[in-house]
Amino acid sequence: MRLDNELWEGKYHEAVERLSREEAQWRDAESLLRQLVACLSRAVHGAHDQLDSHIERLTGALDGPLSATELTDVVHGLSEAIDNLGARPHPSEQRAIPIVRQRTEHGSSVQSALSRLVDRIIVLPKLADRANDLRHDVADAGDLVALAACGDRLADLINEQRIGLQREIDALQAVLRHVTGRLDEMTQYMSRELTDQSTGEANGQALDASVAHEMRLLGEAALELDDVHDLRERVNASLETIAGCFREFRDREGARLTAYRDRAEKMRLRIEQLETERNALQRSLEREHELSQTDTMIGMPNRLAYEKRVESAYEGWLVTQRPLGIAAIDIDHFKSINDTYGHTAGDAVLRVIGQALLKHVRPVDFVARYGGEEFIIVFEGTEPAESLQVCERLRGKIQHLNFHAARQLVRVTASIGLAHFQPGDTPASVFERADLALYTAKNGGRNRCVVG
Repeated sequence: MRLDNELWEGKYHEAVERLSREEAQWRDAESLLRQLVACLSRAVHGAHDQLDSHIERLTGALDGPLSATELTDVVHGLSEAIDNLGARPHPSEQRAIPIVRQRTEHGSSVQSALSRLVDRIIVLPKLADRANDLRHDVADAGDLVALAACGDRLADLINEQRIGLQREIDALQAVLRHVTGRLDEMTQYMSRELTDQSTGEANGQALDASVAHEMRLLGEAALELDDVHDLRERVNASLETIAGCFREFRDREGARLTAYRDRAEKMRLRIEQLETERNALQRSLEREHELSQTDTMIGMPNRLAYEKRVESAYEGWLVTQRPLGIAAIDIDHFKSINDTYGHTAGDAVLRVIGQALLKHVRPVDFVARYGGEEFIIVFEGTEPAESLQVCERLRGKIQHLNFHAARQLVRVTASIGLAHFQPGDTPASVFERADLALYTAKNGGRNRCVVG
């Protein structure tokens, strides 16, 4: 039982450390989002008088702690102002800027940066649908005002994520307090048992002393008394005294054993209850752990699962130096699929390709969705040439997938970048080489594999 408690306490501290790291990452992302929304606000400010007051409110809201209520009011007011611009043209033609789907070089770069940020963040499972909707809205944004609204929504999402992580930490702390309380009960029980044993020993010693005293008196009387009648009376009195000592001892021991059985039964029930709670907590933690490392839309490992897997593989590689590689896979022209057939079709493409990768990778390989339309594979113990063969085979499988949208056959291909660990490498440096090889494949015509 002690080992189980130490194990669960260790798991608790590990979970708290993980949640603290994730919370720190979200604080960094929130800071970047504040800067991004501020830049977008400065870019839009002055475009139209009806928008300026709302932009100023948005900028002011970013100067302090993010409040979901305040941000909701700001976004609602900004949305109404944008709708009013579409309904009533501004009287000054020189100041009026129509809200249409226009793409400037600055807007496109901001949209690309915001899109990458949305793709690469890891949210709680309950926020996955909102993050997916936001990714679609960022892709559809036609101007800086719409991008600013998306950035504001992402900041709100991050704020909710941080609150959710804090709630998980609070829940784990409550569990630890509960388990600590149970352990205190067991400690008190053991302390009472030790005290009870000491009492039993004291009772036994007292009985021994009483019997020994009576036997000594009886022996002295046998030497002093000459009359048999008197001796018989003295013997009977001593035996009665000894019998009384035994009766008192039995009564005390009976009461002590009854109390012991009551305490033992209560502790047995407590232990059964604790075991039930422990099993329920274990199942809950296993489920939460599984969800936190699963891309719910596709049903495959996500970026967090990849990071844990590649870190474990990297530690093994440092010891064994067995071949270790990373392949980055990106769907070609995925944006055009979304623009032409809609995001529902785009999500379907992601699911089809994700399931195809899971089906056709080897059992020794690990595949995950890294973010957006990008997937990643970890090759452990596989030589570079063999890893390249696997990548080419997967590329061919993707190319020959029969995918239809709006009753039309959609040709889907993927580009792949592959890199293997060399002395001095880290998971980050190898991923950068694989990512660079991926972009080389895209610039070279797409639908190909390149080794970095």
